[in-house]
Amino acid sequence: MSTIRSLLDRVGETINRWRFKHSLRQILLTRQIATGEEPFTALSMVHHRDVDAYLLAIKSFCLYFNPRRIVVVADPSITDEDRARIASHVEGIDFVRAEDYRESVLPQGGCWERLIAISEYVKDDYVIQLDADTVTLQHMPEVRDAVLNSRSFVLATEDGQDFVSSSEASHWAKPRVASGEHVQVLAEANLDRLFGSDSIRYVRGCAGFSGFAPGSFNREHLRELSGAMGAILADKWSSWGTEQFASNYMVSNSPKACVLPHPKYCHPGRERPGTVFLHFIGYVRFSTGRYARAATETSVALGGPAKP
Repeated sequence: MSTIRSLLDRVGETINRWRFKHSLRQILLTRQIATGEEPFTALSMVHHRDVDAYLLAIKSFCLYFNPRRIVVVADPSITDEDRARIASHVEGIDFVRAEDYRESVLPQGGCWERLIAISEYVKDDYVIQLDADTVTLQHMPEVRDAVLNSRSFVLATEDGQDFVSSSEASHWAKPRVASGEHVQVLAEANLDRLFGSDSIRYVRGCAGFSGFAPGSFNREHLRELSGAMGAILADKWSSWGTEQFASNYMVSNSPKACVLPHPKYCHPGRERPGTVFLHFIGYVRFSTGRYARAATETSVALGGPAKP
């Protein structure tokens, strides 16, 4: 029975993936968007494989916000054709190279270049980090309030999440390390070993949608955290997953930071009436046809195919 169920799940995911690609074509026919006047930067790291999905993410977001700056941190896989494609849909967009945000004392890959880029832009601007696999469904008052009041924010992963002390976060993570969960849990389990841990806060959020208030952190903060965790975890600190831990850490220790209410902001498996934002994380991305429907809904909201 389990084999049959597994086969049916794979068939369903294949169908849902095809439906999404078909629906995504409608986004490519919608009108161009442009940078606006709202006081923040919308920043995303984009790979070649995610160009069209990114256009869905940024166009759905810009139905409700008008950031004064839109930035793509271009993975090395991004081609000149990709840049032209994105620019034809987003007037005024800036491209920076991921390779320009690397340094020897910090991990490379796993979206670290994105976080390093944010540390530069956040010197004088509010920065919203938007993953390419997200869709904005409705107005997001909590996000607008965070921007206007210079409050960093993070996407929750469970109901009722809030910031906790480093000792509480470590206490939660330690029993899970033995079960083989990835390096993020290992880093969380060692939060209580950091210098000044008594004053450290943390929340196990998702870096896929995060806001960083102006001046909330800088590259030196990243170096300090990376140096401390590298001394504890050695080579494991360079594994995929540490950037999300670092992003959560920077938001958590920013003054006035907030956790977005869940499931008002969530992944599609947790969606409820009133959900305004969806993050289509990998393991649930194509488990249903919701991603395809979200693409179609966004296309309609944008007015359908652009007029010739």
